[in-house]
Amino acid sequence: MKSWHIWDFPDNLYVLLNKSVHEYFFSQMFNKFGGKRPYARFLGLSQMTMKQYWKGYTKKKGVKYIQYIPLWVFKKSCKTKDLKRKIEKGIGKIRVRGGIPILNFNLNIKESPELYRIVAHLIGDGFAGELKTPYYCNTCKRLRDQFKKDLQIFGKIKTYERTPNTTPCVMFPKTISDILRHIFKIEFIRPSKLPKEIFLSSNKCKGTFLQALFDDEGTISTNLALSMRNYNLVKEIRDLIEILGIKTNGIYKKEEQDYTIQIKSTYFKIFKTKIGFIHPKKTKNLDFALKIIERNKIQRTRPLIETRTNILKILEKKPLTTLELCHKLLFTINGLYFHLRVLEKEGKIGRNSYKNKVIWSLA
Repeated sequence: MKSWHIWDFPDNLYVLLNKSVHEYFFSQMFNKFGGKRPYARFLGLSQMTMKQYWKGYTKKKGVKYIQYIPLWVFKKSCKTKDLKRKIEKGIGKIRVRGGIPILNFNLNIKESPELYRIVAHLIGDGFAGELKTPYYCNTCKRLRDQFKKDLQIFGKIKTYERTPNTTPCVMFPKTISDILRHIFKIEFIRPSKLPKEIFLSSNKCKGTFLQALFDDEGTISTNLALSMRNYNLVKEIRDLIEILGIKTNGIYKKEEQDYTIQIKSTYFKIFKTKIGFIHPKKTKNLDFALKIIERNKIQRTRPLIETRTNILKILEKKPLTTLELCHKLLFTINGLYFHLRVLEKEGKIGRNSYKNKVIWSLA
């Protein structure tokens, strides 16, 4: 199982040591280099900056501010295992420049399904730039709650929600996204590749990672597909899916649309076992798609009059979307549309649009 320690984190993180370890570290450095000035010269810092790190505070207009020390200072200074171990144990808080300090941050990040699920969500519906506070957006509360829970692998992480437009977003400390960007060597804005580590991880990690991507970017009616903008990213997702023994129909792209991969229907059952969804609605749709597949194995064709009579009886109770009718009758969308168009042409039913959905009702 792969793991990453504080020494693998990006240089621009800032840490605050416990007082005793802080004093020990600087006494060791001053003894080793012969004082504050030569140590500052070794680091390539001004003596004033060096003193601020040593004192542990800066002063502006008579007000004292706690002075964090950049991680690169310790990376450059600590060459023995004993000193590294002492520093690691002595870290009290960690943050990015200007960011919110995190107390008791987990400095030993281990490979896990939770870790890869966070990374996948940031590739999917997340945002983690170099300057702004990172966030994960999704209308599904269950997915947002899972994301918050997963973040706790880093320690007691505080999160909060905002709804800047219409979609709720989980805001979380930038320290986490900076570390993930650095250790996995990927970008979360316009991503173009998956972390190479995911291909070497366990099947459980692969499945959880893909589950998060399908929860964010996947669609399931009677077809199961995933669409994203970058071709290379979609290609690597397809390769990862096929490593789990699930076959796709290749990659296709319609004009001005994203690149899409579609899971072959004969592999839906394996997809549910090895990947699946957390998203409740998509879980339900996948279960219905599996029922349709099972029914079609038993009965490929159904009497026309009986089917159309059933459609009219169902619509007598209330108008329904195409997908809702598919679920009621266990039909594929293409199979059902054949009957709906005939009934519409005969003037027995009509359609209306609502939020990009077609609603069918009796004429």
